[in-house]
Amino acid sequence: MPRTVFLGTPEFAVVSLDALEQLAGAGVVRLIAVVTQPDRPGHRGRLTLPPVKVRALASGLEVLQPERLRGHDLDAMIALEPELLVWAAYGNLIPAALIDAASGRAVNVHASLLPRWRGAAPVAHAILAGDLETGVTLMEGTPELDAGPILVRERVRIDPRETAGELSERLAQAGAALLRRELPRYIGGELEAEPQPADGVTWARKLTTADGELVWSEPAEAVGRRVRALRPEPGAWTTFRGQRIGVLAATVLGGPPRQDGTLVLGRSDPAYVPYWGASRAPHVACGAGWLRLDVVKPAGRRAMSGEDWANGLRGDDPRVPC
Repeated sequence: MPRTVFLGTPEFAVVSLDALEQLAGAGVVRLIAVVTQPDRPGHRGRLTLPPVKVRALASGLEVLQPERLRGHDLDAMIALEPELLVWAAYGNLIPAALIDAASGRAVNVHASLLPRWRGAAPVAHAILAGDLETGVTLMEGTPELDAGPILVRERVRIDPRETAGELSERLAQAGAALLRRELPRYIGGELEAEPQPADGVTWARKLTTADGELVWSEPAEAVGRRVRALRPEPGAWTTFRGQRIGVLAATVLGGPPRQDGTLVLGRSDPAYVPYWGASRAPHVACGAGWLRLDVVKPAGRRAMSGEDWANGLRGDDPRVPC
């Protein structure tokens, strides 16, 4: 059984850790340590434990949390004498010295069909781009970001209604299943890695709050994808009368064209009833089509249905730019 170190941080990586524990229970590997990111300030400044750390501690595993894999921290990991590295969404590059310490035996679980969407946010970028499918890739880990030879891939169709969070959960399960099935074959030398093709490489940079701003001059389909791609984090938003409004869920609809960014409350204008019914839900005109705001979160308030938010606008002009 190879002495195995797992590296991962967010919820996506937890099920891969679970898969590795199952393989350890079956005598395929010996899981000697888990490496994750340091605890970070979360809500109201309180320290938040990475999900992988929570799961590892519950299993009684040794947990290491270096800020960077270098210096004394790297030496401590090499001193563990790992014979296999497995990582999923760890958040830092893995140095060559650590991979060399494991004699080059390293496997990375990545949430895309490489070489498409290398980088930090592959799930969100697949939705933003309007991809019809994505998937998970097991590759041999290398010091270069997401550039290792491909061991096996599995395709996953993207539901046109699902958020990045929902799709990430499905991909996490698919990646864990691949790991359970294929890691024993990798250890046994039965998997042949294929270099990634040079053509088709795209990059999925980390998304920020600024990326969540909705641009109403874009087609409604693109605006709706942005809402889904940025949920749960960092979140899509717009402004209304100088106040930021988070948009948590939305639906693309047709309707008579209007100036993009115009807000119309459904039943306030009979011309829209054939398209939207009698709902008072807020609809915003886009460069092409309309977006119904199904769930919103006004600044400093709880999340609520778009219709409840619209009901608080009584007496206001129902057709105003956002």
